[in-house]
Amino acid sequence: MWGPGGVASAHRGGPTRSTAAPAPPTPPREGLGGRPVQDVVHRTLPGWVRARLGFAVSRRVVPAVVALLTLIAGVLGVASAQERHNFLAINGALQDEAGPYYFIAHGDSGNAFMRAGPFAAAAGLEVRYDGVTRRLTFAAGVRRVVIDATSDVREGLVKRPGVVRYDGGSLDSPMAILVDGVAYVPITPIVAALGGDSGWHGTARVVTVDLPDPRAGVQVGAPRVGVTDGVSRVAIDLPGGHPFQVAVNGSALALVLPGVNAPAFARPLADDPNLASIAYEVLDGVVALVVHTRHTLSAAGTGYRVGQVQRDGSDTVFVDFAPGLQGAAATPMADGEVAAPTTVQPLPAVVPVAEAAPRRYTVVLDAGHGGHDPGAITDWASEKEVVLAVTLRVKAQLEAAGVHVIVTRDGDAFLSLQERSTFATTDRNIFVSIHANGADSSSAHGIETFVFGRPLDPRQIERAIRENGGGDVGAARTAEAERIAADIAGDILRETQLNYSMALAELVQERLVGASGAVDRGVRKNLFYVIRNSRIPAILVELGFVTHPEEGRRLMQPAYQAKLADALADGILTFLHNGGTLAAR
Repeated sequence: MWGPGGVASAHRGGPTRSTAAPAPPTPPREGLGGRPVQDVVHRTLPGWVRARLGFAVSRRVVPAVVALLTLIAGVLGVASAQERHNFLAINGALQDEAGPYYFIAHGDSGNAFMRAGPFAAAAGLEVRYDGVTRRLTFAAGVRRVVIDATSDVREGLVKRPGVVRYDGGSLDSPMAILVDGVAYVPITPIVAALGGDSGWHGTARVVTVDLPDPRAGVQVGAPRVGVTDGVSRVAIDLPGGHPFQVAVNGSALALVLPGVNAPAFARPLADDPNLASIAYEVLDGVVALVVHTRHTLSAAGTGYRVGQVQRDGSDTVFVDFAPGLQGAAATPMADGEVAAPTTVQPLPAVVPVAEAAPRRYTVVLDAGHGGHDPGAITDWASEKEVVLAVTLRVKAQLEAAGVHVIVTRDGDAFLSLQERSTFATTDRNIFVSIHANGADSSSAHGIETFVFGRPLDPRQIERAIRENGGGDVGAARTAEAERIAADIAGDILRETQLNYSMALAELVQERLVGASGAVDRGVRKNLFYVIRNSRIPAILVELGFVTHPEEGRRLMQPAYQAKLADALADGILTFLHNGGTLAAR
C-alpha cells in the first residue's frame, strides 16, 4: 500500500519516521530509511544527450558516481529561506531540480525537503494544491497522499500528528512549505506515505528515494452499472484468472482486487433503486471497488449475487444487487473498514502546485576582448565589435524566451580572462564565450566551436597561448590549462561537465553553420583559459574569420550578425530545454 511497509503491507496507521538527511555542516548519518544508498545514476536525459554522456543506466552506486557527488557536494547552496545542499536521487536518477532543500536560516537543519513539482514528475505522480483547504495532494489513480501546507516557514517546520494522510493511515510530519509559489515537502514522511524508502549516503552527500512504480500491476478501467427488471448490476473486466475477494458489512460490499491499479472513480447513483454510490477505494493498501446499497447486505449472501463470465484472456466479474437476491457467502468486513457513502473529490482544479512560476534558466554570455584589446582586427572587421553586436542580440533573444542572461560586458569595456572566468559559477546553467577568428592566411574561413581540453593538433596550442594573453603570460596560462586537462581523465565531475559542454557545442555549431552557410570547421578542444575552470557546460564560439576578405565583411553586416545571433540563441535554448541535470540546475 501507499504508506510504511510497502505496497503489499496491510498495516493501518503506520509508524512515524522523521529521520532526514543532514544539511552541512551536520555530520553524516546512516540514513533516512535505515539503508545505504543504492541509486544514483543519470537516466532521465533525451537520447542525444545520453549518447554524448555515455552513461550506462544502473541502479547501483559505483565508486565513480560517489566520487562525482562528493566532489560537487559543496557548491549548490543558495542564500534564501530554503537552502540547497546535498543531492537527491529518485528511483535511480539524480534529480537536481527537485532538491534537497533545508530551512537552516529558520533553525532547522535536520529535515530535508524537496520541490513538489519536480519530485512528482520524477515519480510519475500527479500533484495539485488546493488553496481553499491549503492541502497538497499527490495522486496516482485512486491512490492519494495529502499533506497540509502553509506559507509560514516556522509553523511549517513543526512536526505535528496527522499532517500527512495516505490510504489507511497518517504520519507525524512537518507541513508542506510554500515559498514564492513553490511547494517544498518533507522527504521522509512523503516517501513513507507513498510506500517507498529513503536513504542517506554521507560520503557522497546524497539522499536516495526508492518508490514503487505507480503504474505497476494490472490496470483496470471504470466499472459499468446498469439496471434490469429491478436488479442493479455492477461489472468490471479483469485479466483471465485474476483473483478477487468479496467482503460485506451492513450496506457496503467491497470487491477487493489485489495487484490492481485503478483510476480515480467515484459516482453517486441517485436514480438507481438499489445502489447509493460506487467508487474505487484503497483498503489496507489494496484497491477495492466499493458499492454502497440502499438495502442491508449480509456476509451470508443476502441482497447480492456474484457472477463471472470467462472470455478469451479476460474475465468479466459482476455483482447483482436487489433486496431479494441470495448469493454465495462472502467475507465479513469489520465495522469502519469502509467509509460511509461519499463522492471522492477529484484533484483540485487549480494551477498545478510547485511551479506557479515557470522554470527560469541563467545563461552567461561573454563577448570576447573589448576596450584596449580589439582582438583580431583587419580592414574588414574588428572582433570586439562583431562579438559585442552578436552577444547583445543573443541576449535579447534569450530574454524574450524567459531566460535570465548575464553578460560579461555590454559595452566597449576590457575584462581580464580571470574576471571573465569567474562568471561561470554553479548557480548558472551555461557559459558561452563569443569570439571571431583570425589567421595568418587570408584564405582561412568558417565557423568552429571549442570546449576545454587538450587539442589533438599540437599546433593549436600556439593559438591557445595567443587567446590566453600571449607572450609569457599566455604561455604560463596555457601550461596551467594543460595540467588541468591532463587531470580531467581522473575527475568524474569534469568528465561529466565536458560531456555536457560537447553536447552544447555540437548543437550550437550545427545551428550556426545551418543558418549562415559558412564552412563547418567542427567542434574541437583547446586550452582556452576563459573556460578552463568552468563547473557548468561552457563553450567558446568562433563566428568566422575577420581575416578573410568576404567573411570578414559579412561579419560586420547587421543582417549577417542577426543570422548568427538567432542561430546561437536557438542552439542554447534547445540545449536548455532538452539538456540534463547540470544544465537544469
